[in-house]
Amino acid sequence: MSLLSTADNDNSVVIRLDSPRFHTAVLGDLPDPAETLLGMGKLDLLKTAHHGSRFSSTDPFLNQTQPKDAVISVGRNTYGHPNPDLLARLAARGVRVWRTDQVGTVRWPIP
Repeated sequence: MSLLSTADNDNSVVIRLDSPRFHTAVLGDLPDPAETLLGMGKLDLLKTAHHGSRFSSTDPFLNQTQPKDAVISVGRNTYGHPNPDLLARLAARGVRVWRTDQVGTVRWPIP
């Protein structure tokens, strides 16, 4: 798959921020397999793609990034976001999940 695609979500803006002690990424609406192709490396905090859709934060991506915390930016919707399969993938790895529909604005550091 090319990283330049005609699919709008494949062309989402991705931001990675690094400091000596903290690594985070914001994935926009980027779906898999594009997220895995980025080669993100380990993350402390992940802002999941596409409001927690079932096509984001797949097993290969989570194995690669090993986030400690994940933020899911989501509100009321008819799509079923965040998807239960995504939530299960995060839970299976012990990732703490912060959903904006439940906790509102998320600020770092998370207590």
